[in-house]
Amino acid sequence: MILQAATYTKLKKSLAKKHTKDSKSLLVKLKKLDPTFAKSISHFDFSSFNSVHFFLKEQLRTLIFYLEHTKKLSTDPEEFGVLDDLIFEKWNASEFSGDFLKNLNRGVSIREAHEATLKVFKSHLGVLLDRFLHSSDVTNADYHIQTSLGETGSKKPRKLLHSIITVDEKLIDIYANSLKEFKTFSARIELALKLIKLYSPSSWERFTAFTEVIIPIDTEELVSYSHQELPGFSMINLYHRDFIDLLDDLLHENGHHHLNYYLNLGKLIEEPKELDYFSPWRNSPRPLRGIYHAFFTFFWAYQLFRDLLANQEMEQDLYQFSKAEWKKIHERAVEEYYMLMYSFDDLKKARRKGLIHPEGFALVEAQYQLLKKDKKLIAKLETRISKRDLANLKKALSEARQEF
Repeated sequence: MILQAATYTKLKKSLAKKHTKDSKSLLVKLKKLDPTFAKSISHFDFSSFNSVHFFLKEQLRTLIFYLEHTKKLSTDPEEFGVLDDLIFEKWNASEFSGDFLKNLNRGVSIREAHEATLKVFKSHLGVLLDRFLHSSDVTNADYHIQTSLGETGSKKPRKLLHSIITVDEKLIDIYANSLKEFKTFSARIELALKLIKLYSPSSWERFTAFTEVIIPIDTEELVSYSHQELPGFSMINLYHRDFIDLLDDLLHENGHHHLNYYLNLGKLIEEPKELDYFSPWRNSPRPLRGIYHAFFTFFWAYQLFRDLLANQEMEQDLYQFSKAEWKKIHERAVEEYYMLMYSFDDLKKARRKGLIHPEGFALVEAQYQLLKKDKKLIAKLETRISKRDLANLKKALSEARQEF
């Protein structure tokens, strides 16, 4: 019931309602904390819900967090308390880490470094609002280029070319560096989505609910990514990945968007920092958050590969998968199945410890129930992949279970 279109619609309406309410309350807070800056941005309106408005509202939330804690920070360069450490980590993990560390390295107190960086952040935020609410080209020395919003450049920002493609009435905004790139990317993405719709209708239904924008990334070591505060925007490596990877990446990031709608509405899990769980996808220890997100998002890759194989004999003239591609699909389906089953045991243990809230567990349990139904299918698929690779996978998971 959770993984159905009606639920997706309800989920999106809930976040839209919360966004409008939060936007108003945050502006009230800002007027009390920094009336001058509040007045300077009073002509901007981001109260109606869309992905960009949500992102801008979350930037405002971050600003308010910093403003609320400014007076509590240490004024002694030699002193560093718990709150100082929290502010340090937040700045250091942000796009303003360079500005903050530059200020801190002058030998000043954390409060002074914080206040100096806060000025940069507010200057940047004013430009950001102007660029994405009024479609202006204004910029300044404090502005940080927003690659996740379709900007590029080193010093002076420029916006990538973008246009909309339509697949079965679903509109998708695609960005590119040139018209040639756009034609190439849009053709590949359109084909991938048509195949997803044909072979895996439930995956297509979910994609149409949550993905809105696709932005290319040209960094070989990066696969794809997205941000919780920017729902619906998928950053996907369209330069260094094959066609099967593209099918996977589109649904993997869509899975993040789906999960992020829930996370933006409330808390699904506790987030201890301890690396208590083994991630078969990264082959390394991870905190609970990493395992929970991985299970939810990699499940959609499994479902895609499972649906492709279940419909392998389907006659269609869109695309003929090669033998090498079918081999990869077989391997990925079996691999994902066993890794997901392994990680669900960890999620059950975390739930018993009270680390996963009921709503959070209901989401992954719904996926697990679908996995359980495929035990016989997986046994059949195992006969078509390398026995050595399968044995190595099972051995690695068994050894990880003993260690963790």
